Amino acid sequence: MSIGILIAGSLFLGILTYYLWIWTYWIRRGVKGPRGKPFVGVLDVLLDHENPGLLKLTEWTKEYGKVYGYTDGTQRTLVVADPTMVHEIFVKQFDNFYGRKLNPLQGNPEKEQRVHLLAAQGYRWKRLRTISSQSFSNGSLRKLMATVEDSAFELLVDIERNTANGEQIDMLKYYQEYTMDVIARVAMGQQGSQIFQNPLIQVVRDIFCKSRKNLMMICQVFPPIGQLIRDATFKYPVIPAFKLYTIIREVVLKRIEQREKELDKGAEIGEPQDFIDLFLDAKSDDVDFSEEAERDFSRQKLKITKVLSADEVVGQCFLFLIGGFDTTALSLSYVTYCLATNPEVQSRLQEEVDREFGDSEIEFEKLGRLKYMDCVIKEALRLYPLASISNSRKCMRTTTVQGVEIEAGTYVQMDTWSLHYDPSIWGEDVKEFKPERWSSEDSNEHKGAYLPFGLGPRQCIGMRLAIVEQKVLLSHILRKYTFESGKRTTIPLKLVGSATTSPQDVYVHLRPRSL
Repeated sequence: MSIGILIAGSLFLGILTYYLWIWTYWIRRGVKGPRGKPFVGVLDVLLDHENPGLLKLTEWTKEYGKVYGYTDGTQRTLVVADPTMVHEIFVKQFDNFYGRKLNPLQGNPEKEQRVHLLAAQGYRWKRLRTISSQSFSNGSLRKLMATVEDSAFELLVDIERNTANGEQIDMLKYYQEYTMDVIARVAMGQQGSQIFQNPLIQVVRDIFCKSRKNLMMICQVFPPIGQLIRDATFKYPVIPAFKLYTIIREVVLKRIEQREKELDKGAEIGEPQDFIDLFLDAKSDDVDFSEEAERDFSRQKLKITKVLSADEVVGQCFLFLIGGFDTTALSLSYVTYCLATNPEVQSRLQEEVDREFGDSEIEFEKLGRLKYMDCVIKEALRLYPLASISNSRKCMRTTTVQGVEIEAGTYVQMDTWSLHYDPSIWGEDVKEFKPERWSSEDSNEHKGAYLPFGLGPRQCIGMRLAIVEQKVLLSHILRKYTFESGKRTTIPLKLVGSATTSPQDVYVHLRPRSL
């Protein structure tokens, strides 16, 4: 009995010491920052859906400076709001910071067979990036143009029907329908448009729009429990993300089976219809087969190949489905809000759209001529960097960045909101929506200070598709309507979310234009 008590007491003391050691990490290193609570650190603040933790970083940056540290569960995180350091971490020292900050539910990027580009690191990331990048070439995007435009036309039908009485509509929901329709068709082979009828949309909305603070707290404070929950919920998918993964897996496996039957019959595989086909067909002779890469894959009991496995195809489709749904819809929502509250900017943008397209069709090659629209989108993303949680890295080898030593295993989170609102970088009018700031010759000199799609080798691979989707839909809408604020427009926007930063709603009037 006494031995059992002694063992239990020693175990308890060991666990307590371990968590206190993590919690006091930055104190021992003499680094300022919010301390939070033992075991938890500031995790409870970061996971607050109603008061986004990523916005809280801006308050802490003002209090503690542009470099400070906190603990969140078992992770120790250095926050950086200095553009020179950001550029060095993302670009110059990429080889020391090639991992991303993940949670236990995302799995071990070194061992997970279903790893996707966002989570992968090292040679696995390089291989996936090399093979997948072909799916976002100019040629591939041009082939997707007809699908994107068809979804835009379908959305316009619903917009016309629901704005006929002059009522305001929540454009966030409409944009979610549009981006879900596009990405389901190009990533999962959905046949035809299912706007406002898509059974997948609520599953995907639940991934982003529901708070799972308690679950994430448990997983990040006790990672072994998080791994057990991951293993269990993959078998019995009750978590929306894993439910979606199961759906995608069934679609991909069905497509593989269909292709194999066609080949057995001697038929040729036709032109790729969607990302599933593109990923299954993708092959790259540029995959790294160096001895170091071979050793890295062998250590993980994996084999380097020039094509993607079925699990990897599922992983990439999952990533592009959830990424293409939420971020593009949010970007469109923020652009709409900014246009509705800045009518002079909207008028200038409409003039550009009228000049380039008039009543003619919107051609892929002409989208590049919409220079002012580029400026509008960039400025909206500066004011609302919606996916700033992705601007994180894991220090893989102890190094020094601008005089600050960062130990291996430390996570670095860029305070994107502070960078985007720094008056010393953007000027005293930093809080104003001013697209013209992007038309000047020095607009590309903000190295490390502008991060809507990340920076460096791990910059968002789907960025160009997202821009195409936005330009196509905005061009069609602005040719027919003008966005106007009204009684239900929330000014300023109420922001929510933890994975991404979203407006709670974006109600506007769409007034028909008299051309």
